[in-house]
Amino acid sequence: MKKPMNINERTIDILMKMLQGKRFDAEIVSEDYGVSERTFKRDLSVIRNNSIFADEYYIDYDATKKDYGINSRGKITAATVLAILKILIGSNALNKDELKTVEKQLLNLVDSKEQAKINKLLTTTTESYVPAVNKAILPLIGSFADWINERRKLSFIYTSSIETTDHSKVRSGVPVNMYFANRHFYVMMYLIEKDKTLVYRLDRFQKIDVGQVMNIPADKKPDEGRVLNETYMLGGGNYIHYKFRYFSSKAVALNNVPNSHLSKDDDPNNSKVAIVEGDLFSQGALFWVLSQGTQVKVIEPETLIRDLKETLQKTLNSYKQ
Repeated sequence: MKKPMNINERTIDILMKMLQGKRFDAEIVSEDYGVSERTFKRDLSVIRNNSIFADEYYIDYDATKKDYGINSRGKITAATVLAILKILIGSNALNKDELKTVEKQLLNLVDSKEQAKINKLLTTTTESYVPAVNKAILPLIGSFADWINERRKLSFIYTSSIETTDHSKVRSGVPVNMYFANRHFYVMMYLIEKDKTLVYRLDRFQKIDVGQVMNIPADKKPDEGRVLNETYMLGGGNYIHYKFRYFSSKAVALNNVPNSHLSKDDDPNNSKVAIVEGDLFSQGALFWVLSQGTQVKVIEPETLIRDLKETLQKTLNSYKQ
């Protein structure tokens, strides 16, 4: 038996150990503190009736093992955490280490009894998880969140997916927003030298130097909602108005074609074909059309039709070599 404690010392000691996951029964209490089960239950009553404790935790009694422990009430429901983690896993946005970190943090917000259930439902999925990029994203998200709020001017080097781009060029701009789409996080940057806003993929930023606070002129601030709607995967190229023939139902077309609405040329009586139109950046539009195969035919603009033909011809030529 350890050194005798007064009631306050004993109650605090029991509470601290239970918060660390230890469980107590009559035998353990007698060995550790030299008190009876009845005295132990009075100590538990003191803990249970503390309003601060009761808001966050509850005392759990296991009738089979006849022991007591502490469970967290959880700040959010198990279903909510499971949904968030399933969406996060499906996005492939974080590397494995970051996914494990977020999973642990979210599980700590759930009722202790529910944590094992969630872990069981996640095990198979997380074992086969393949991230979109291996680079750590969370530190960048945190840094850009600060720079956006502080309106910091950034000088940066960026590795573009476009081969002809000068990857060593230093650019200057002010980040105005972040968003997630298609497995990656993106930053909307107001470029000072070009006097316009472009979209950059977060993980492609290389060296970043943080400068002074800089206010963007009110008439130069982008319509963030519009930029998000007009950008599909790539934000480069010219801003175009497109019209596509989509070989499926109206509902499927509107769900799948980015930033679209039914065209006035659409035949409402034809349930197998939809004509949709909208606005996108040309590179994003080309990328999306190529991903759809024969499901989509471009009606306009001619520039997109030309770019599509050239790209497809290059693809065919690569198989002749």
